[in-house]
Amino acid sequence: MPRPALQLALDGSLEAALRLLDVVGDGVDRIEIGTPLIVREGVRAVRTVRAAVRLVPIVADLKIMDAGEEEADIAFDAGADEVTVLGVADDATVHGAVASARAHGGRVVADLIQTPDPSVRGARLLELGADLLAVHVGSDAQRRHLRPFEALRSLREALPDAPLAVAGGIDAATAVRVSPYAPAVVIVGSGIANAPDPRAAAMRIREALA
Repeated sequence: MPRPALQLALDGSLEAALRLLDVVGDGVDRIEIGTPLIVREGVRAVRTVRAAVRLVPIVADLKIMDAGEEEADIAFDAGADEVTVLGVADDATVHGAVASARAHGGRVVADLIQTPDPSVRGARLLELGADLLAVHVGSDAQRRHLRPFEALRSLREALPDAPLAVAGGIDAATAVRVSPYAPAVVIVGSGIANAPDPRAAAMRIREALA
C-alpha cells in the first residue's frame, strides 16, 4: 500500500506562507492554498505559489457552494491543479466544477465537512465525477476536541474503494491513526506550520504514514 500524499494547508498571510514553503521544501507532496488565505489575497495567492513551486500539485480550497464551473475556472486559470467543492452543494454545482476540471486537466476534491450522510452523499459525489472525497473536521469543531478518525473509518467501511483525503487537527503524534484506512491524501496545516521545526514535523508525519 503506497504512503498517503502529505498535503500542507497554507493559511495566514501570503508572505508567511512563502516563508513556510521555503523552510519545508520537499517535505510535503502537495500544497493547499487554504480558504482564509484565498479570502485574504484572492487567487493571487494561487498564482504566486504556482510561480514559486512549479512541480508540486496545488489545491485551491475554494469550498465552492454555487457557480461551480465559473468559480473552478478562476482557480484553474490561476494555476491550481485541484479545486474543492462542498459536498453539500447542489449536484449541478458539483457537475459544473467537474466540467471545469476536465476542461483544464484538473481534479475536484469534494469536502464532506458538515455533510449529513457522508457515505451516501460521497457515493453520489463520485458518480458526479469528484476525484477525491475529503473527510474534514473544521478548525472551529477542533476547538471542541473533535478529530476526523472515526468519520474516516466509517467512510472507508462504507466506500472501501473510494479515494479519500482526511483533514482536521492531524499532527506528527496522531498521523499514525489514519494509516489503517488507506487515505490517498493526508492534509496538515497547523501541525506543520506551528511546529518549532516545520520541516522536521513534516518528515515525522511522513514517517508515521509510511
